[in-house]
Amino acid sequence: MIERIDSPGFVTLGMGMDAWDADAFGNDTAADWLAEVVETSDLGMILEAFDTVLGAGDEPVELQAGEEAIAAAELVAWLAGQPGKGGDYSDAIESWMDDNELEFTESLAKKARRSIDRVFNMPSELREAWEEGEDFDDWKAELAKLKERLG
Repeated sequence: MIERIDSPGFVTLGMGMDAWDADAFGNDTAADWLAEVVETSDLGMILEAFDTVLGAGDEPVELQAGEEAIAAAELVAWLAGQPGKGGDYSDAIESWMDDNELEFTESLAKKARRSIDRVFNMPSELREAWEEGEDFDDWKAELAKLKERLG
């Protein structure tokens, strides 16, 4: 089980979003979502996160959905053997992967890359929130690194 990490480095972005880092798990929503994922034994929550943002059509991707999709993409990168910063969550992620028969596929990576693109491109509440803060370039760079790790 993952305990949420309280960090003194919180940054309040636009739309009332709190983040402590631009990486995939550097916000409350992603940390809470990850805590739920590691209690499961399959990729269901990851696929659901992708389907939510990819199914938004012309509507804005909601803030929480965007944060969850980016976190889901990070887990796919871990499954591909290309982990990013897991920080205090690394052990929980590795245990989850070791304890379950989770299969990486190229189609999963493709869906992750498409989800990142959809969250980054407008309309997206998450992008708007990062644009309103001072760390938009850091977030943009983290997403580019994540896409690169996904192949």
